[in-house]
Amino acid sequence: MITGVFSMRLWTPVGVLTSLAYCLHQRRGALAELQGADGQRPVDRSLLKLKMVQVVFRHGARSPLKPLPLEEQGGMFAGQLTKVGMQQMFALGERLRKNYVEDIPFLSPTFNPEEVFIRSTNIFRNLESTRCLLAGLFQCQKEGPVIIHTDVADSEVLYPNYQNCWSLRQRTRGRRKTASLQPGISEDLKRVKEGMGIDSSDEVDFFILLDNVAAEQEKTGSCSFHGS
Repeated sequence: MITGVFSMRLWTPVGVLTSLAYCLHQRRGALAELQGADGQRPVDRSLLKLKMVQVVFRHGARSPLKPLPLEEQGGMFAGQLTKVGMQQMFALGERLRKNYVEDIPFLSPTFNPEEVFIRSTNIFRNLESTRCLLAGLFQCQKEGPVIIHTDVADSEVLYPNYQNCWSLRQRTRGRRKTASLQPGISEDLKRVKEGMGIDSSDEVDFFILLDNVAAEQEKTGSCSFHGS
């Protein structure tokens, strides 16, 4: 479930920063070297001009949304961007800088608010992720104010919004309870909780367990972005 998305839009030259668009750009560039519009003649790439780039991505590594009972958070609050998450976002910014500042002179090396439009959900870990990415992309150099555009929670569309979508609420109502009633699930969960020393009365399900495991793996760099 995506709960945080960041996007950038470049106005001069027109463009926007999404990992998906970036991949498509590379793929199309490779195909352009092999064939033309008719599928036969090769295309002269010197005649092509990049007009727009979009990058949509999630936040970096975070702490669990609901820590397991008796588990120490190390002074962090639930869902907080970790040091590893900050480093991930900064590194992503550096990769984008290499692609669109150094290899292709599409962006100015210094942040220019006339070139870039930034959008994020109003969640602290996502705002922090955005700032870290921008720091890597522009190396903390700027020509104007860095404005991160957000929306109020009631009308946010960048994550599944249960507050303003009746259909979404209906479709997802009781899904956790339904999942826990699947054959063997409740028995497996009971055994796992016993093995971990978690009291049977504690409200811990496999979703919470998975979130905590993923967060712990991030500390060692053994998996990529996760969570909501």
